[in-house]
Amino acid sequence: MEKSKRTFRGSYPAYALTYFFFYWSLGVFTSVLSMYLTGIGKSKAEMSFIMSASSLFGVVLIPIVGYINDKLRKPRLICTVMMACVAVFGILFALVRETMLLFLLNGCIMGFISSLSPVSERMTTSTKYRYGTIRIWGTFGYAAAVQVACAMMEFTSPQLIFVSVSVSAVLAIVGFLGTDDISFTDTEAAKAAAGKQFSFLCAPMYILFVIIGFVFSGCSNLNMTYSPILLQELGMPTGAVGTVLFFSTIVELPVILFSYKFMDRFSGRTLMLLAFAIMVAQFLLYATAPNAFVAVVTMLVLRAIGSTLFGMILLKIVRGVVQVRSVSTALGVISATDAMSAILMQNLGGILVENTSIRILYFAMAGLMMLGMILTLFLRVQNTEKVFS
Repeated sequence: MEKSKRTFRGSYPAYALTYFFFYWSLGVFTSVLSMYLTGIGKSKAEMSFIMSASSLFGVVLIPIVGYINDKLRKPRLICTVMMACVAVFGILFALVRETMLLFLLNGCIMGFISSLSPVSERMTTSTKYRYGTIRIWGTFGYAAAVQVACAMMEFTSPQLIFVSVSVSAVLAIVGFLGTDDISFTDTEAAKAAAGKQFSFLCAPMYILFVIIGFVFSGCSNLNMTYSPILLQELGMPTGAVGTVLFFSTIVELPVILFSYKFMDRFSGRTLMLLAFAIMVAQFLLYATAPNAFVAVVTMLVLRAIGSTLFGMILLKIVRGVVQVRSVSTALGVISATDAMSAILMQNLGGILVENTSIRILYFAMAGLMMLGMILTLFLRVQNTEKVFS
């Protein structure tokens, strides 16, 4: 038994298990949540209010968890405790219907998962394995979860979706317990910088990137909420929506797998401009799609690429402007800021859709993404840190 534990610890199967079920937990919960909430009688405004809870809770939890991880250096313990909470709250979510309780439970579940995302992303860059070979299991897990969740909604009781959240959270815990701790560099310079753990908050380029991320993440999160609803409004059944979401997620696989070939070669600004351009094109096509076919093709080709690029760009830029000891904290601060953006965008988006249409919402989101592109032109970050190679 002891020998098998030592063999599992730090092994590739341990990381594959971790990322598959961690992202399954995320995918099975978020992919159909908007459809589930409207299906149980919640208005679009109520749905947006409930879904904004994840961002509200994330504002508090994400930077705290990042700071604790930098201080305690015990990511396995932190991940185990928080995923155990996700397992418990997933069961509770299936049992309630009251709007405020759904708001609180959604906030707890997604707040915990979101707060672990920066930690898990950093874990991928601290192993002996290449980033893409580990992270692809997250894509497989998310894509499979989307397909299963939509099938559950159409053919079984929707409450089973949230039971599967709990099961996947437990399996993710098993994987986390088999990972290695994040490596920290305890050089004299790093120790001297320990007392300045929040000094990055004064760095102009970090502040600018936080603002850019605020714009990008707010629109990206809103797109995740309304793109399934857009397909439904264009006449697609729930099962077909799940299939489209599955394949649109699979599209990100080559981007992740071959990230080592381009992510360290191009500057953060160039990559950020590319991500914004992809999102602008996507939103304009959604806004003007004459039928479901155009929307489906757009989703299959573009939906996952822009957001996947942003996730990797976030890690690349932060590693370029922040001391090693503060990376988790800096990622947490950005994620918390992005969560604030999601709160604002979810609620404003719900109001806008209630009073106009989803197409008008996508026109507005395209305009915001163009603003983000303009801000990105002023971004200057060193490209010397090798993160994905």
